[in-house]
Amino acid sequence: MLPGISINFKNGNIATVVATEDGTLGLVASAVAVVDTFALDTPYSVKGMADVAALGILPDVDNYRLYKTLKEFFEQAGEGTKLWLIGFDQTTKVSDWFTPDVVTGIVPVAKMLDAANGEITGLFTSFSPDGTYVLTIADGMDEDVALAIQKAQLFAETYTAAQYAPVFIVVEGYGYTGIDADLVAINALSNNRVAVVIGDTETRTGAPASLGAAIGILCGRLAAIQVHENAGKVKLGALETLKAFIVDTPVELYAVEALHDKGFITFRTHVRKAGYYISDDPLATLPTDDFSGLSLRRVIDKVFRLAHNIASTEILADFDLNNDGTISPFYAKTVEGNIENEVASQMTSKGELSPSATDKDDLGVVATFNPTLNVATTNRIELSLKVRPKGYARWFDINLGYDINLNN
Repeated sequence: MLPGISINFKNGNIATVVATEDGTLGLVASAVAVVDTFALDTPYSVKGMADVAALGILPDVDNYRLYKTLKEFFEQAGEGTKLWLIGFDQTTKVSDWFTPDVVTGIVPVAKMLDAANGEITGLFTSFSPDGTYVLTIADGMDEDVALAIQKAQLFAETYTAAQYAPVFIVVEGYGYTGIDADLVAINALSNNRVAVVIGDTETRTGAPASLGAAIGILCGRLAAIQVHENAGKVKLGALETLKAFIVDTPVELYAVEALHDKGFITFRTHVRKAGYYISDDPLATLPTDDFSGLSLRRVIDKVFRLAHNIASTEILADFDLNNDGTISPFYAKTVEGNIENEVASQMTSKGELSPSATDKDDLGVVATFNPTLNVATTNRIELSLKVRPKGYARWFDINLGYDINLNN
């Protein structure tokens, strides 16, 4: 085994009832190639609709959904925001995009992640099959969705471990029937790197008909905000869309709470506020999972990347040992300090972690070496890295009443 680093996500600690490109995301989509400008199975990066036009991607019968997704992304994130893009043949399914090739063993989406060299932090899928695709409903949506969730989670875990480039994945609740009782509660699963979106800016029976979701809007919102921010944060303002539907029903007339309660991301409105908002940011995992939401996932993944940036410089470094073979306190404190300072400067100073209000030295991050490990015999050093997350006001209780003695 080559000398290297192992970073393990320590779950179960919240007890829930180098500058990184935090907002660089990737779009994986069904597409039709455009001669001389846009090839399938080929990664591209775009920074605006001018780049999209240069690729020859148009709102025509071939690439309508892809164009729509890109347009909604840039409307939300803003022109100039970098987005990676790869298109796959319309005869392939979303689950295929996360399945290793039987000949090469390579997972199709890995080509874009590799090309981005660790820059991409999240993937979003946009499915638009050709006319031969037969929609088979299972548990309220296309049967491939459940398989795609499973495949995407496995791929994300494997790629993160192998490449030290953590990634989350968002898929559409493709073909959702509109009957929420048929849906499986994905917040009872354990896929804390995958989210599912339901809801679109076009109706099911419109022209063209929509079976997917407005994935570009969520992608654009996440690209525009900090890692600790929930995509549904009301203070961010309404989304850049004038229409939102669940199948054929306007979002404001649909009981979206039923979708939220089963762990799906969707759209919603707020009383006396104009426009549409993201409902919340759950992943397809238990609410008690420390990484149960996209904001929690993005924060811990950023810490992962920063820790790797520092730790990777220490591979095969030599340092003094104590008489019992344990790591010297001086070296330990030096590396601990380097990691803490990097995380604090890149995250705490930007409001992405919670520092102590009473202890100026508590910046919301603590790195601690295991001082009892015999490095002389194991050639291994072990460090615990913990961060304090932000809190989220999901429920706001107000006790309202009369009181004559207001100042007492």
